[in-house]
Amino acid sequence: MEQIFDTFRQHFKEVLPLGNLHILENDNASAIIAIFLSLDAQGFNVFWQNETLQHLCEKYCKTLSFKGISQVQYTLLLNLQKAFNTNPKPTQELLKAVLENLKILKSENITQSALLPSIEQYFNQLIKQEISDSNPTDNSIIKDSTPAALSSTFLQNFLDESLALLKAQKESLHSTLTRDFPYLIAHFNTLQKLVEKIENQHFSIGITGVLSAGKSTLLNALLGQEILGSSTIPETASLTLLKYAKTPHAQVCFWNKQEWEDVKSIIAESELDTLFKNAEFREVFTKQIQDSAQSIDISIEELPKYTSANHPSRLCNLIKQTILFTPLKFLENSVEIVDTPGLDDPIIQREEITRQYLGHCDLLIHAMNAAQSATQIDMSFILQTLQSANLSRILILLTHADLLEPADLQAALNYTKESIKANLKQNLPQDDVALLFKRLDFIALASYPALLCQTNPAKAQELGFNLESSNFNALIAYLNQTLLGKNSTKAKDLIYISAQGFARVNDAIKSAIYLEQSLLFAKEQEVQKRIQEAESLKTQSLAQLENAKTALDSTKTQLQDFLNTLQNQLNQRLEEAKNVLSERVFADIIYDYEKGKTPSSERLEYILDLGLKDTLSDILRFSTQSLSKKIAQLKSHFESLLESLNAQLQDNQDSAKNFNLYLNPTLLQKTKLKILNKILKTSKQFNKSQTNALKIALDSDFKEGFLDFITALMQESKTLEQKYITHFSALLDSIQSHLNVDLEAKDNILQHALSHLNTSEKEKQQREKILTQTLAKLHTNLESLKALQHYATGDNNA
Repeated sequence: MEQIFDTFRQHFKEVLPLGNLHILENDNASAIIAIFLSLDAQGFNVFWQNETLQHLCEKYCKTLSFKGISQVQYTLLLNLQKAFNTNPKPTQELLKAVLENLKILKSENITQSALLPSIEQYFNQLIKQEISDSNPTDNSIIKDSTPAALSSTFLQNFLDESLALLKAQKESLHSTLTRDFPYLIAHFNTLQKLVEKIENQHFSIGITGVLSAGKSTLLNALLGQEILGSSTIPETASLTLLKYAKTPHAQVCFWNKQEWEDVKSIIAESELDTLFKNAEFREVFTKQIQDSAQSIDISIEELPKYTSANHPSRLCNLIKQTILFTPLKFLENSVEIVDTPGLDDPIIQREEITRQYLGHCDLLIHAMNAAQSATQIDMSFILQTLQSANLSRILILLTHADLLEPADLQAALNYTKESIKANLKQNLPQDDVALLFKRLDFIALASYPALLCQTNPAKAQELGFNLESSNFNALIAYLNQTLLGKNSTKAKDLIYISAQGFARVNDAIKSAIYLEQSLLFAKEQEVQKRIQEAESLKTQSLAQLENAKTALDSTKTQLQDFLNTLQNQLNQRLEEAKNVLSERVFADIIYDYEKGKTPSSERLEYILDLGLKDTLSDILRFSTQSLSKKIAQLKSHFESLLESLNAQLQDNQDSAKNFNLYLNPTLLQKTKLKILNKILKTSKQFNKSQTNALKIALDSDFKEGFLDFITALMQESKTLEQKYITHFSALLDSIQSHLNVDLEAKDNILQHALSHLNTSEKEKQQREKILTQTLAKLHTNLESLKALQHYATGDNNA
């Protein structure tokens, strides 16, 4: 029977099975099955205008085409196979009825399908097969993971069900390998890691927007409770992570001493004086700002004291981030939300932390007030994020939609889309614009009505609010489709990659078994020859591996040398800029001295804005392009070496990972504020008779500020370098591990064949039977994995 079904698989090799075909449950199933299976392309061309056929195609194919009929045919065969495995006797009765209907169609010369004889033969074999009381799948390598099991019903809980399927295959393989193929048991470790990767995955959602965007209301609506907002955390001024815990509580994390020095350097001197005049601020500062980062657990009720920008203690300035633990179901399945304090947060270091977190988010929701959308801050952030962050999607959410008339809301939505596209076109090549714009989605949401419908339904009804009109259901549907749902895009990607890894292991085991099978009845001379060939291949593979290791070491050296050269180039460029800007600021301060005025902070900031923006942006751009180009060159060379090892880079989801240094806008702002604070302080220490001392002091101020800029830029470059080296080191280790497993298995097989040359024919025949049975099971495994990948990548969950 397996041979006949192989004929079906070959015939339908380009056809994807449907995910939700429910013909078998129909009262007229036997007639419907007979009609579909009787058709070939020629028959369809003859009968496509038949009313019955048109009705069946509309109901089950969703299209009047032979391609759709082919999908139904393949799915029916898969479903009947599964039905026989689970409920054999009722299925046999159904098949008898189908054959009777096919007989009628043939007698009327309605069908001449070339596949029909094979179908009839297969059905007759199933009908004649004796049914035992035992479970027919007990001896299978996998349970309920045939292609039919995957395609017979729509997998509503795709992630959990797929994971269960892979775990069942893993455990069954472990049993088979332990019993019959102990020399292949190392492959089990690979399967275990693939399963753990799925189990350990989590979903991270970043929420961003300027301070007036309504992020707190949006989050409360998502969470279904007023956790954030004026009643609990008024005017939040710190980055907040929301995580799941059974007992609600919070943790506030303080800056360490080094981080505080960085924060302090961009706070105006008068502002610092005000902060430290507060006794409570001084007390907490002394206790919590230490060499190593400190944190404390607090109740939810205490949060405003540490996170509100308007609390008298102003302790929010000492807080790096806050972690809010809540038992909300929304967060239970390893979901984490990163709530940012606003893109216009006065503490720039927190904006940097925000950007770091967004680099690890799976989905970014950027909130804009519909009445004030597409500001320059919004545009700059979206452009930067699209270019640098590793996000699957970015959702632009226009909040406060209920405050606009429908026509005005549509106009705001259109304006936002066009503004973003225009900004992209202005800054990027045309091909990149189209690609990046595809990662953007847009939804308008009435956040407050959506929240009120959940927290006070009676009040919402009184005001005429409902979830549908607020568009909240559209947002939830989007989250389920894109990220959070068990049938989500991310879940499918994760399962697809894991199934690919499982298929590689199954193929490796199959190749090893084929080798043993080919040597089972071989003579000593042939075995010895194969051993020599294997040794030669092993030597060659290990040599290639060593070449790759050497290349990676060379890459490290090349990158380090390149960074040293780059730093020297940047130092030279900054020295020239420092001299120009220092001279310009010096002249302006002297001018104020001569007029008897105190140097204006607004005037000095204006000069720095003009001078630093162009200068530092050019340097950042030069650094970014230089390092990214160098890494791309080294990456391409190194990957070509890995491909020569047959590493199958496509099995690693990060193999195509991009390594790009991005323009960090906060670095520009920090540098400006640091230099501004220094020169404002310097300008107050001198007068017009101390011009030489003033010039020396200003040069020192600029030198220190630029030194911090170079240090931060080089630190980002070195971080990128380390990511690159770590990534390819891990990839190389993985390749070596797979290679060692394959080589060891092959060596064990050859030595086993050599030591069993004198085994009796009967024992060899028994072993051959085990090998044949296992190969058949592995074939079923691979078909199941293929079907799983088809499901994960097909449209409409097919």
